[in-house]
Amino acid sequence: MRKLGAGHISAEQSRRIGLRPLTPPRQGLPAGNEPFPGDEAAEERSYLTYAYSFRTYAYRENLLAELDRLVDEGKTFDGLIVDLTHTGYSLPLDAFVNFHAYARRLLKPQGVLLFVKSDGAITLTRDDPAGGLTFNVYDSVFGIFARYPLLADYVCATISGIDRRRLRGGGSTLANHILYTSIPILTEKGGQVKSAFELPAPQNWVLQLIDDYNSVEAISKTMETQYRVPCDETLRIMQELEAEKFIYPIFSRIQFLSNCYHNRKPFRLGRYLVAAGIVTPSQLEELLEIQQEEGWGRAQRTMLGLLAVRHGYLNTRELEVLLHDQYLYGGYHRVADGDDGSGNKSRNIETMKDSMIGSLGAIDASGLLQSLATASKTGVLTVEKKDKTIVVAFNDGKPTHALMGKLKGYDALTEFLVFWTEGIFVFKDKGESQDLEASCGLNQSLDRLLLDSALFQDQTREVLSRLPAGKNVIMERVWNFETVWATVPFQQLKYIDGVQLSPEDAQRVYAISRLIDGWTTLDEVVRNFDVWPSYMVVRSMQLLLDYGFVQFQQTSLFRPLSVFQKIGAELETVLGPDQNKDMLESSLHYVHGNSDAARRFQVDPDGRVSVNLTQVKKSGTQLSAVLLDLRRWMEAYLSYCRRETDPRLVNEVVARAVHGTLN
Repeated sequence: MRKLGAGHISAEQSRRIGLRPLTPPRQGLPAGNEPFPGDEAAEERSYLTYAYSFRTYAYRENLLAELDRLVDEGKTFDGLIVDLTHTGYSLPLDAFVNFHAYARRLLKPQGVLLFVKSDGAITLTRDDPAGGLTFNVYDSVFGIFARYPLLADYVCATISGIDRRRLRGGGSTLANHILYTSIPILTEKGGQVKSAFELPAPQNWVLQLIDDYNSVEAISKTMETQYRVPCDETLRIMQELEAEKFIYPIFSRIQFLSNCYHNRKPFRLGRYLVAAGIVTPSQLEELLEIQQEEGWGRAQRTMLGLLAVRHGYLNTRELEVLLHDQYLYGGYHRVADGDDGSGNKSRNIETMKDSMIGSLGAIDASGLLQSLATASKTGVLTVEKKDKTIVVAFNDGKPTHALMGKLKGYDALTEFLVFWTEGIFVFKDKGESQDLEASCGLNQSLDRLLLDSALFQDQTREVLSRLPAGKNVIMERVWNFETVWATVPFQQLKYIDGVQLSPEDAQRVYAISRLIDGWTTLDEVVRNFDVWPSYMVVRSMQLLLDYGFVQFQQTSLFRPLSVFQKIGAELETVLGPDQNKDMLESSLHYVHGNSDAARRFQVDPDGRVSVNLTQVKKSGTQLSAVLLDLRRWMEAYLSYCRRETDPRLVNEVVARAVHGTLN
């Protein structure tokens, strides 16, 4: 087990920005923790008296055993990080189920189990008011830092290859929007500390700027311009102030509000109070009981907030902020895509200071770009849809750069215009993005981009209309594909619109053909081949069909597999479970040995036959090859059975299974 570190802000990191702890630092780390790599002092320090507990582990086979030990010791953590930089997300499903169980037992409230990959992250967080875990996927590992700023230094220090320079502006745009427009509100304890001027300089500077009306963004800018404290450093200080209860929670609200807005899910004030960490579920129950006893009705939602104020859980300014959040992030869907009562279509766009937030559907992709062009906007537009994000830079109303995963420039923006019909967008006026390099540049005007995208959209619809199951159609290559592909002159191949296939496109079309295996739908092929716009993948599939390189799926695995399963179940009643299972395993080994073909098939503890589809798809094996391997195994199994029992009985069972007369 490679245990990478235990998480507290190091002495060197504190000295780097001139911080000093309120209390003398405690020497050494808790038992079982190793110091940060390169941290010679190995001191456990924090900005304030509160210390967050983080640990990082590289994913190994014995990791679950280590987590078992932590459970037995009764340990809990604010964050557990699993380094997947060398394994990607190729973890078995049962491993994620196990991690879910460990997260419930090892994480503190609002804690996070973070799976880190070089180009993404997955989190399980304990911020669900119902007590469950929230699952989130980030297209950038830095997206989690909007929710957990104190995790930034720790992850950068314990996982190689994570570039700290990208922390600013990384991750979910909606989460960042929620964070930077949030207004920190001082608690009674925070007001006393602010008046006493007892904190070290940077923390005191931040606390003095909190006046119950300044946003996080305004405070961060002031810290950067007046005190030269970086924005990400200010966020980490704010999270420590929150942990010390000097301000009401702001970071713990981000994911809850983001998920509710993304999913168009309304929420009650009481649920929000629990999600924010202002009250516990038991305290909320007490407030609801008091509300019912005093005859305040459920419809009067503000009354619950007033009760919370009366019992000292929050003050009136914090209640005002919470109600504003509830209206903006939990109520917009009520008129989205509908009539606003005046006969006009709701635009579903909210503007807050110099940011604009809304959702596609109420306004389409082309309309969104045109509205920014008409307003001569300069800034950065970011749109999020599930696990995809597009970033577009504007200068005086003209799109200048675009990036969507591996797609850049023209390809990225046309992909957005052709296929995106839903998503959450945020436009940051005068904003910038460090991810937009020169290779993401756009040389075409917006009018040209809109015209091209409309043409690509029409072509895509025409191709899909020709397919028997649309985007869910399954195709397979012809048996002599390699020979045919090698002999056909590419200059004779043309797309659906008559454009000739170029040598560069031919290489990509061949790469697409490798994904056509008789198992994978067109939609899956499009999603798996993410280095080319989706409309180009669809056009390529039509080209392969037109020239006979591929065909619609002619056979199915599940019919012969079902026959084999029925035969095995019937013969088990004759041979007995143990002997039948032995013959299934022996015949499989006889035919396929320890080859890849053997790993495609499984015999479970009950003697049931199945196919390992994950291994098949990962290996790129064609359906025809799997069918042949399955048939050879079944023939060997039947041969074994004929030796152990009456061959005529075996033949009768096979005949009934093939003709569908077996139960």
